[in-house]
Amino acid sequence: MSKTIDSKEVGLESAYLALKFFLKTEYLHYGYFSNNLEADITNLNEAQKRYTELIFSCIPEGVETILDVGCGSGKIAYELTKKGYQVDCVSPNILLNKFAVELLSDNGNVYNTKFESYETDNRYDLILFSESFQYIPINQSIPLALKFMNKGGYILLGDFFRRDISGKHPIGGGHEWKEWKKKLPQYPVEVAFEKDITRETAKTIDVVNQFSNEVIQPVWKSCFLLAEDRFPILMKFVRWKYRKKFKKMENKHFTGQRHGANFAKYKKYIVCLLKAK
Repeated sequence: MSKTIDSKEVGLESAYLALKFFLKTEYLHYGYFSNNLEADITNLNEAQKRYTELIFSCIPEGVETILDVGCGSGKIAYELTKKGYQVDCVSPNILLNKFAVELLSDNGNVYNTKFESYETDNRYDLILFSESFQYIPINQSIPLALKFMNKGGYILLGDFFRRDISGKHPIGGGHEWKEWKKKLPQYPVEVAFEKDITRETAKTIDVVNQFSNEVIQPVWKSCFLLAEDRFPILMKFVRWKYRKKFKKMENKHFTGQRHGANFAKYKKYIVCLLKAK
């Protein structure tokens, strides 16, 4: 049976196409707004390039083969191949994988499956999790990475974690930081490098918030006004039928709670290099 494409995959593909068309960027990860780079949508491409450069700067000498877990559009993997690395990608996102295949061409393989279901005889010098670590249970991600790793290899991750703050977080996602710190010593790895970039990545949420308030929300309201004017009876039914989903979506994106200050309060974004013992 073929895999069902869910709404999150459609949303990511839409975001990719919009970013590529309007901002000429093919990255889907957070931006690294270092050196006081202003939190403006026109700077997002530059911030994403800086993030990529930071990730690349953490790759130790001697690494030749890399497995990119959750490769997104394949842009980072493509840039890695340009630097001479041999790269394979594994991701369950059917829609984004087609872009990754086009980018990599014959320079790397893209495996359409979850990391937890990935099977291969290949072994890699480095396993990369660029904002994909949060989607895989810690108890599976580290052991599997070690399984696919050459002796003395590395795990490189860039992702955010949830701080230990009670109450509902306005921005979802991420493993609990205290859980990560508790479980990490259980595995045969040592921290070779760790950098907290919460402040610099939080500005990405300010950019998203700006775009939501100034573009998405007005367009959203205008579309509904037009539809209600043309099809009043139908839209009344639609409003009633999907009222919970509409409310959830509007509360998530249009209440002004998703901004950089809240991201920095509730999340902790780190870049971490682990070396197998």
